[in-house]
Amino acid sequence: MKSRDLTLSAIKGIPEKIPFNPFIMHLAASLANVDYNLEYCQKPQVLVDSQIKCADFFGINHVNVSTDAYREANAWGVAIDWETHTPVAKTHISIEEFESIEPPSLLENLRIMNRVNAVKLFSEKVGGNQCIIGWIEAPFAEICCLFDLFNVLLLCKNPDWAEKIKELINRILPIQKEFAKLQIEAGADIIGAGDSAISQIGPMRYEKCCLDATIELFNYIQKDVPVLYHICGDNSVVDKEGRDMLKLVSSTKAAILDLDYQVDLELAKEKIGKDNCIRGNTNTQILGSPKYSISRVIEEITKTIDTGKPGGMFQFSSGCEWPWFPIEMASRNLGIAKALIEKFGYY
Repeated sequence: MKSRDLTLSAIKGIPEKIPFNPFIMHLAASLANVDYNLEYCQKPQVLVDSQIKCADFFGINHVNVSTDAYREANAWGVAIDWETHTPVAKTHISIEEFESIEPPSLLENLRIMNRVNAVKLFSEKVGGNQCIIGWIEAPFAEICCLFDLFNVLLLCKNPDWAEKIKELINRILPIQKEFAKLQIEAGADIIGAGDSAISQIGPMRYEKCCLDATIELFNYIQKDVPVLYHICGDNSVVDKEGRDMLKLVSSTKAAILDLDYQVDLELAKEKIGKDNCIRGNTNTQILGSPKYSISRVIEEITKTIDTGKPGGMFQFSSGCEWPWFPIEMASRNLGIAKALIEKFGYY
Protein backbone atom coordinates (compact mmCIF):
# COMPACT_ATOMS: atom_id res chain seq x y z
CA MET A 1 0.00 0.00 0.00
CA LYS A 2 1.28 3.50 -0.84
CA SER A 3 2.31 5.66 2.12
CA ARG A 4 -0.40 8.21 1.31
CA ASP A 5 -3.13 5.59 1.27
CA LEU A 6 -1.84 3.93 4.43
CA THR A 7 -1.86 7.19 6.36
CA LEU A 8 -5.34 8.19 5.18
CA SER A 9 -6.73 4.69 5.81
CA ALA A 10 -5.89 4.96 9.52
CA ILE A 11 -8.09 8.03 9.97
CA LYS A 12 -11.41 6.18 9.92
CA GLY A 13 -10.61 2.58 10.69
CA ILE A 14 -8.08 -0.24 10.89
CA PRO A 15 -5.25 0.12 8.35
CA GLU A 16 -3.03 -2.63 6.99
CA LYS A 17 -0.47 -1.62 9.61
CA ILE A 18 0.20 1.33 11.89
CA PRO A 19 1.40 4.30 9.79
CA PHE A 20 4.90 5.38 10.79
CA ASN A 21 4.60 9.17 10.99
CA PRO A 22 7.11 10.67 13.43
CA PHE A 23 7.11 14.48 13.35
CA ILE A 24 10.43 15.35 11.68
CA MET A 25 11.84 18.85 11.18
CA HIS A 26 15.37 19.55 12.46
CA LEU A 27 16.47 15.94 12.03
CA ALA A 28 15.75 16.04 8.29
CA ALA A 29 17.98 19.11 7.95
CA SER A 30 20.73 17.54 10.07
CA LEU A 31 20.75 14.32 8.06
CA ALA A 32 20.96 16.35 4.83
CA ASN A 33 23.77 18.43 6.36
CA VAL A 34 22.02 21.75 5.70
CA ASP A 35 21.61 24.76 7.98
CA TYR A 36 18.15 24.69 9.52
CA ASN A 37 17.43 28.43 9.68
CA LEU A 38 19.23 29.69 6.60
CA GLU A 39 18.53 26.84 4.19
CA TYR A 40 15.86 24.40 5.40
CA CYS A 41 13.43 27.10 6.56
CA GLN A 42 14.04 29.54 3.71
CA LYS A 43 14.55 27.38 0.61
CA PRO A 44 11.60 25.18 -0.39
CA GLN A 45 13.74 22.90 -2.54
CA VAL A 46 16.10 22.19 0.37
CA LEU A 47 13.20 21.40 2.72
CA VAL A 48 11.56 19.10 0.18
CA ASP A 49 14.74 17.24 -0.71
CA SER A 50 15.64 16.83 2.98
CA GLN A 51 12.20 15.54 3.93
CA ILE A 52 12.05 13.06 1.05
CA LYS A 53 15.55 11.78 1.79
CA CYS A 54 14.68 11.23 5.46
CA ALA A 55 11.29 9.65 4.69
CA ASP A 56 12.80 7.31 2.10
CA PHE A 57 15.67 6.22 4.33
CA PHE A 58 13.58 5.53 7.44
CA GLY A 59 10.36 4.44 5.73
CA ILE A 60 8.26 7.33 7.04
CA ASN A 61 4.74 7.48 5.61
CA HIS A 62 4.45 11.24 5.28
CA VAL A 63 6.40 14.38 4.44
CA ASN A 64 5.60 17.75 5.99
CA VAL A 65 6.30 21.45 5.47
CA SER A 66 6.25 22.50 9.12
CA THR A 67 9.35 24.42 10.20
CA ASP A 68 8.27 27.00 12.79
CA ALA A 69 5.18 28.80 14.04
CA TYR A 70 5.77 32.24 12.55
CA ARG A 71 4.84 32.13 8.86
CA GLU A 72 1.40 33.73 9.26
CA ALA A 73 2.64 36.09 11.98
CA ASN A 74 5.40 37.29 9.65
CA ALA A 75 2.77 38.08 7.01
CA TRP A 76 1.02 40.29 9.59
CA GLY A 77 4.30 42.11 10.31
CA VAL A 78 6.10 40.13 13.04
CA ALA A 79 9.86 40.24 12.44
CA ILE A 80 11.78 36.94 12.60
CA ASP A 81 14.85 36.27 14.72
CA TRP A 82 17.11 33.89 12.78
CA GLU A 83 19.86 33.77 15.42
CA THR A 84 18.47 30.98 17.61
CA HIS A 85 18.27 27.27 16.75
CA THR A 86 14.86 27.78 15.13
CA PRO A 87 12.98 30.84 13.81
CA VAL A 88 11.19 32.78 16.55
CA ALA A 89 9.63 36.24 16.84
CA LYS A 90 12.01 39.17 17.14
CA THR A 91 9.10 41.56 17.68
CA HIS A 92 5.41 41.25 18.46
CA ILE A 93 2.43 43.33 17.40
CA SER A 94 0.71 45.57 19.94
CA ILE A 95 -2.82 44.36 20.69
CA GLU A 96 -3.98 47.96 20.86
CA GLU A 97 -2.65 48.74 17.39
CA PHE A 98 -3.80 45.53 15.72
CA GLU A 99 -7.15 46.86 14.54
CA SER A 100 -5.39 49.52 12.48
CA ILE A 101 -3.19 47.01 10.64
CA GLU A 102 -4.42 45.98 7.20
CA PRO A 103 -4.86 42.21 6.64
CA PRO A 104 -1.83 40.88 4.77
CA SER A 105 -1.66 39.80 1.15
CA LEU A 106 -0.44 36.23 1.51
CA LEU A 107 0.60 35.99 -2.13
CA GLU A 108 3.09 38.80 -1.53
CA ASN A 109 4.74 37.32 1.59
CA LEU A 110 7.92 35.35 0.93
CA ARG A 111 7.63 33.03 3.96
CA ILE A 112 4.03 32.18 3.15
CA MET A 113 4.78 31.44 -0.47
CA ASN A 114 7.88 29.42 0.42
CA ARG A 115 5.63 27.03 2.33
CA VAL A 116 3.05 26.91 -0.47
CA ASN A 117 5.83 26.28 -2.98
CA ALA A 118 7.22 23.49 -0.81
CA VAL A 119 3.82 21.79 -0.97
CA LYS A 120 3.83 22.22 -4.77
CA LEU A 121 7.29 20.66 -5.02
CA PHE A 122 6.21 17.73 -2.85
CA SER A 123 3.19 17.27 -5.09
CA GLU A 124 5.39 17.20 -8.18
CA LYS A 125 7.96 14.80 -6.69
CA VAL A 126 5.95 12.40 -4.49
CA GLY A 127 2.28 13.34 -4.98
CA GLY A 128 -0.04 10.34 -4.96
CA ASN A 129 2.58 8.16 -3.26
CA GLN A 130 3.61 10.01 -0.12
CA CYS A 131 1.15 11.72 2.21
CA ILE A 132 1.85 15.47 2.03
CA ILE A 133 1.10 17.44 5.19
CA GLY A 134 0.67 21.22 4.90
CA TRP A 135 0.75 23.38 7.99
CA ILE A 136 -0.90 26.40 9.63
CA GLU A 137 -1.23 27.60 13.21
CA ALA A 138 -4.49 27.01 15.07
CA PRO A 139 -6.33 30.16 16.23
CA PHE A 140 -5.07 30.46 19.80
CA ALA A 141 -1.50 29.62 18.84
CA GLU A 142 -1.61 32.24 16.12
CA ILE A 143 -2.64 35.11 18.39
CA CYS A 144 0.16 34.05 20.76
CA CYS A 145 2.60 34.25 17.83
CA LEU A 146 1.29 37.72 16.97
CA PHE A 147 1.06 39.28 20.43
CA ASP A 148 3.11 36.94 22.70
CA LEU A 149 1.49 34.46 25.09
CA PHE A 150 2.15 36.69 28.11
CA ASN A 151 0.23 39.61 26.60
CA VAL A 152 -2.67 37.34 25.59
CA LEU A 153 -2.86 35.96 29.13
CA LEU A 154 -2.90 39.51 30.51
CA LEU A 155 -6.18 40.03 28.64
CA CYS A 156 -7.72 37.43 30.95
CA LYS A 157 -7.61 40.00 33.77
CA ASN A 158 -10.38 41.94 32.01
CA PRO A 159 -14.03 41.15 32.83
CA ASP A 160 -14.73 40.80 29.09
CA TRP A 161 -11.57 38.79 28.40
CA ALA A 162 -13.32 36.12 26.34
CA GLU A 163 -14.80 38.66 23.94
CA LYS A 164 -11.48 40.47 23.57
CA ILE A 165 -9.69 37.24 22.64
CA LYS A 166 -12.53 36.24 20.29
CA GLU A 167 -12.25 39.60 18.51
CA LEU A 168 -8.54 39.00 17.86
CA ILE A 169 -9.17 35.46 16.65
CA ASN A 170 -12.05 36.46 14.39
CA ARG A 171 -9.78 38.98 12.68
CA ILE A 172 -7.08 36.42 11.87
CA LEU A 173 -9.42 33.56 10.93
CA PRO A 174 -9.90 34.54 7.26
CA ILE A 175 -6.12 34.64 6.77
CA GLN A 176 -5.75 31.19 8.33
CA LYS A 177 -8.42 29.81 6.01
CA GLU A 178 -6.71 31.38 3.01
CA PHE A 179 -3.31 29.97 3.97
CA ALA A 180 -4.77 26.49 4.37
CA LYS A 181 -6.60 26.79 1.04
CA LEU A 182 -3.42 27.81 -0.78
CA GLN A 183 -1.69 24.67 0.48
CA ILE A 184 -4.66 22.44 -0.36
CA GLU A 185 -4.70 23.81 -3.91
CA ALA A 186 -0.93 23.18 -4.09
CA GLY A 187 -1.43 19.49 -3.27
CA ALA A 188 -1.58 18.98 0.51
CA ASP A 189 -3.31 15.73 1.52
CA ILE A 190 -3.67 16.83 5.16
CA ILE A 191 -3.40 20.22 6.87
CA GLY A 192 -1.63 20.23 10.21
CA ALA A 193 -2.71 22.90 12.69
CA GLY A 194 -0.33 23.62 15.57
CA ASP A 195 -1.72 24.68 18.95
CA SER A 196 1.35 24.85 21.16
CA ALA A 197 -0.10 26.90 24.03
CA ILE A 198 -3.63 25.67 24.79
CA SER A 199 -2.38 23.50 27.64
CA GLN A 200 -1.44 26.79 29.34
CA ILE A 201 -4.99 28.16 29.41
CA GLY A 202 -6.98 25.13 30.53
CA PRO A 203 -10.40 23.79 29.55
CA MET A 204 -12.55 26.73 30.68
CA ARG A 205 -10.69 29.40 28.73
CA TYR A 206 -10.21 27.11 25.75
CA GLU A 207 -13.95 26.44 25.61
CA LYS A 208 -14.98 30.06 26.09
CA CYS A 209 -12.59 31.92 23.83
CA CYS A 210 -11.24 29.71 21.04
CA LEU A 211 -13.12 26.42 20.65
CA ASP A 212 -15.80 27.81 18.32
CA ALA A 213 -13.24 29.43 16.02
CA THR A 214 -11.13 26.27 15.96
CA ILE A 215 -14.19 24.24 14.97
CA GLU A 216 -15.05 26.80 12.27
CA LEU A 217 -11.52 26.65 10.86
CA PHE A 218 -11.39 22.86 10.86
CA ASN A 219 -14.84 22.53 9.30
CA TYR A 220 -13.70 24.83 6.51
CA ILE A 221 -10.52 22.84 5.85
CA GLN A 222 -12.19 19.44 6.14
CA LYS A 223 -14.52 20.18 3.28
CA ASP A 224 -11.41 19.36 1.23
CA VAL A 225 -8.81 17.47 3.31
CA PRO A 226 -8.41 16.09 6.86
CA VAL A 227 -6.95 18.17 9.69
CA LEU A 228 -4.15 17.00 11.96
CA TYR A 229 -4.51 18.91 15.26
CA HIS A 230 -1.08 19.16 16.91
CA ILE A 231 -1.51 20.03 20.59
CA CYS A 232 1.54 20.29 22.85
CA GLY A 233 1.68 19.61 26.58
CA ASP A 234 -0.72 17.98 29.02
CA ASN A 235 -4.14 18.35 27.45
CA SER A 236 -5.83 15.76 29.66
CA VAL A 237 -6.85 18.19 32.43
CA VAL A 238 -10.37 18.03 33.86
CA ASP A 239 -11.28 21.17 35.80
CA LYS A 240 -13.42 21.39 38.93
CA GLU A 241 -16.55 22.10 36.85
CA GLY A 242 -15.96 18.89 34.90
CA ARG A 243 -14.68 20.45 31.68
CA ASP A 244 -12.50 17.78 30.09
CA MET A 245 -9.74 19.10 27.83
CA LEU A 246 -9.40 15.85 25.87
CA LYS A 247 -13.10 15.81 25.11
CA LEU A 248 -13.01 19.49 24.15
CA VAL A 249 -10.15 19.07 21.65
CA SER A 250 -11.88 15.95 20.35
CA SER A 251 -15.03 18.00 19.78
CA THR A 252 -13.21 20.04 17.14
CA LYS A 253 -13.73 16.94 14.93
CA ALA A 254 -10.16 17.15 13.69
CA ALA A 255 -9.52 13.95 11.78
CA ILE A 256 -6.27 13.36 13.69
CA LEU A 257 -5.28 14.45 17.20
CA ASP A 258 -1.52 14.72 17.69
CA LEU A 259 -1.07 14.10 21.43
CA ASP A 260 2.02 14.94 23.46
CA TYR A 261 3.71 12.43 25.75
CA GLN A 262 2.23 13.96 28.93
CA VAL A 263 -1.18 12.59 27.89
CA ASP A 264 -1.92 9.00 28.92
CA LEU A 265 -2.56 7.27 25.59
CA GLU A 266 -4.84 4.59 27.02
CA LEU A 267 -6.97 7.22 28.77
CA ALA A 268 -7.13 9.28 25.56
CA LYS A 269 -8.35 6.30 23.55
CA GLU A 270 -11.04 5.59 26.15
CA LYS A 271 -12.32 9.18 26.12
CA ILE A 272 -12.03 9.88 22.41
CA GLY A 273 -13.28 6.52 21.22
CA LYS A 274 -13.80 6.58 17.46
CA ASP A 275 -14.24 10.35 17.16
CA ASN A 276 -10.65 11.06 16.09
CA CYS A 277 -7.63 9.15 14.90
CA ILE A 278 -4.79 9.55 17.39
CA ARG A 279 -1.17 10.22 16.46
CA GLY A 280 1.31 9.84 19.27
CA ASN A 281 2.97 9.88 21.61
CA THR A 282 6.28 8.31 22.64
CA ASN A 283 8.09 10.29 25.32
CA THR A 284 10.52 12.70 23.63
CA GLN A 285 12.57 12.97 26.82
CA ILE A 286 13.37 9.27 26.61
CA LEU A 287 14.01 9.48 22.86
CA GLY A 288 16.22 12.55 23.21
CA SER A 289 18.43 11.95 26.23
CA PRO A 290 21.60 9.82 26.22
CA LYS A 291 20.96 8.83 29.84
CA TYR A 292 18.33 6.32 28.65
CA SER A 293 19.52 2.92 27.47
CA ILE A 294 18.55 1.29 24.20
CA SER A 295 16.43 -1.21 26.13
CA ARG A 296 14.53 1.68 27.78
CA VAL A 297 13.93 3.28 24.37
CA ILE A 298 12.64 -0.03 23.00
CA GLU A 299 10.38 -0.43 26.03
CA GLU A 300 8.91 3.05 25.61
CA ILE A 301 8.27 2.71 21.87
CA THR A 302 6.77 -0.77 22.28
CA LYS A 303 4.44 0.54 24.98
CA THR A 304 3.20 3.26 22.60
CA ILE A 305 2.57 0.71 19.85
CA ASP A 306 0.81 -1.75 22.15
CA THR A 307 -1.43 0.96 23.63
CA GLY A 308 -2.23 2.77 20.39
CA LYS A 309 -2.75 -0.22 18.09
CA PRO A 310 -6.02 -1.86 19.31
CA GLY A 311 -9.02 -0.89 17.16
CA GLY A 312 -7.02 1.04 14.60
CA MET A 313 -7.40 4.82 14.13
CA PHE A 314 -3.82 5.25 15.32
CA GLN A 315 -0.57 6.51 13.81
CA PHE A 316 2.82 6.23 15.47
CA SER A 317 4.72 9.38 16.37
CA SER A 318 6.67 10.91 19.20
CA GLY A 319 4.90 13.31 21.55
CA CYS A 320 6.18 16.30 19.59
CA GLU A 321 9.05 16.87 17.18
CA TRP A 322 11.45 13.91 17.01
CA PRO A 323 14.67 14.85 18.85
CA TRP A 324 17.58 15.67 16.53
CA PHE A 325 20.68 15.97 18.74
CA PRO A 326 22.96 14.18 19.07
CA ILE A 327 22.25 13.02 15.54
CA GLU A 328 23.67 9.53 16.06
CA MET A 329 21.28 8.84 18.91
CA ALA A 330 18.32 10.48 17.14
CA SER A 331 18.91 8.38 14.02
CA ARG A 332 19.41 5.20 16.04
CA ASN A 333 16.15 5.70 17.94
CA LEU A 334 14.23 6.49 14.76
CA GLY A 335 15.56 3.28 13.22
CA ILE A 336 14.55 1.33 16.33
CA ALA A 337 11.03 2.76 16.12
CA LYS A 338 10.70 1.79 12.46
CA ALA A 339 11.92 -1.75 13.17
CA LEU A 340 9.40 -2.15 16.01
CA ILE A 341 6.54 -0.88 13.79
CA GLU A 342 7.52 -3.45 11.18
CA LYS A 343 7.57 -6.19 13.80
CA PHE A 344 4.48 -5.32 15.86
CA GLY A 345 2.52 -2.81 13.77
CA TYR A 346 0.59 -5.12 11.43
CA TYR A 347 -3.06 -5.94 11.99
